[in-house]
Amino acid sequence: MHPLIFLGVEMGMFRLLSIGNSHLGLIPHFSLPRGVTCPGMSEWCRQNCYCRRGHQVAFQRVKDHYWRNYEASQSDDFVELMCEDLKKVPKFVRLHTSGDFYSAEYIRAWYEIVKKNRRITFLAYTRSWRVPKLADELWELAKLKNFVVYASTDETTGPPPEDMLEAGVKKMYKKPAKACVKRKAICSSCLYCFEGKGNVAFVF
Repeated sequence: MHPLIFLGVEMGMFRLLSIGNSHLGLIPHFSLPRGVTCPGMSEWCRQNCYCRRGHQVAFQRVKDHYWRNYEASQSDDFVELMCEDLKKVPKFVRLHTSGDFYSAEYIRAWYEIVKKNRRITFLAYTRSWRVPKLADELWELAKLKNFVVYASTDETTGPPPEDMLEAGVKKMYKKPAKACVKRKAICSSCLYCFEGKGNVAFVF
């Protein structure tokens, strides 16, 4: 596990956010438990989810924190709690290194959070574009200027919506795409996706 991944919570800096990981660098993220919050999960994702290995298997406290985040995301004061954490964030936040947009109500909460924090750029890769009942809410969130959303794809998802950037693994439906070698790239040094520059192909 990257030494910074749980630093924010342990130092009392954040209640919900965590600081970075080996790929994000120092960029904070908000994450949820895998599976139960992944309504757009594909067959490839079901078999290859990286959250089934690595730090989330080795460290129970990480999984426990993500479950607490899930409970918080269903509470009436989620927007307020998240906005309090975001006061301590300089510029960027990644959503869902684990988990995804799991309901329309949850997406609407993020819409409110993002609008209240226009100085911060938010980034999410999501397979929830595959869930018809979430599509309208997701499109509204994607319209916000400080929110960048990528349709997460693989060889079993089918092609993403035409009006969304694609982040693919194993198979790309849109070209051109920038190759991102996950074991080498550091998001905080690159910012290609945070700036929404184009499609990206993840190489593991």
